[in-house]
Amino acid sequence: MTGGSKSVEFYFWIDAWTPSTIPMARLAEYMAQLATILGEANSVHFVKLKRGSTGLVHKVQPEAVQKVRERANAVRRGDAPRDALRAYEVVNKMLRDDNGVGALKEASSLIIPFPGREHQEERFSAIKERGTIDGEVLRVGGPHKWVPVLIESEGGAMSGCWADRATAKLLAHRLFESVRLHGTGKWSRSSEGRWLLQEFVIESFEPLNTASLSEALEAVRASDAFNDTSISDLTFLRHGPAEKQNGGH
Repeated sequence: MTGGSKSVEFYFWIDAWTPSTIPMARLAEYMAQLATILGEANSVHFVKLKRGSTGLVHKVQPEAVQKVRERANAVRRGDAPRDALRAYEVVNKMLRDDNGVGALKEASSLIIPFPGREHQEERFSAIKERGTIDGEVLRVGGPHKWVPVLIESEGGAMSGCWADRATAKLLAHRLFESVRLHGTGKWSRSSEGRWLLQEFVIESFEPLNTASLSEALEAVRASDAFNDTSISDLTFLRHGPAEKQNGGH
């Protein structure tokens, strides 16, 4: 799908309410969060409620269609601006409270699923603490004050990491390299006992040396700061006296 010269309609579907049963105040709450998710406030307009389960229809002006699509897709991937991701979480909580599920669609295409009641409640609320994350920098980008950073850690991509522009600029020079991130994270524990990262604000980082032990020893041997005696000392600590290695007495 690509933007064109025509306006486009998106609609948010909720199965918990109908247009005749949803309270006006609750409808306003959903609309406020959806406006944050979609962005482009001056170009997105409420049109009507669809019959059956409640469907909030929004018309997006032609000049904003592509931006709204990109932002919505970023929310689905988990690397949208922080305000959009927070609004997504708020909508899911509202749906759980209303015992409903939802979906943002364009025509028949699903853009963002909202699991709502189908998402198991977390047993423990979020815990905020300082910590570190080791991983490979996969992507750094975004035009906002806080920049999303995608990290590959423990065999999977980890979203939810953020850096200010100055730190993000430095991290961008470490693309596809291993780093250790230092910062403050927000973690929650699922009902299955797994700890899940909700958000990690990067304060600083350091590159990680991925060289093997043999490569590290070669680097030490080649350094002017170490001599043969230093290498001998390292060998002694690791293997013991040379004569015992050779079966001597």
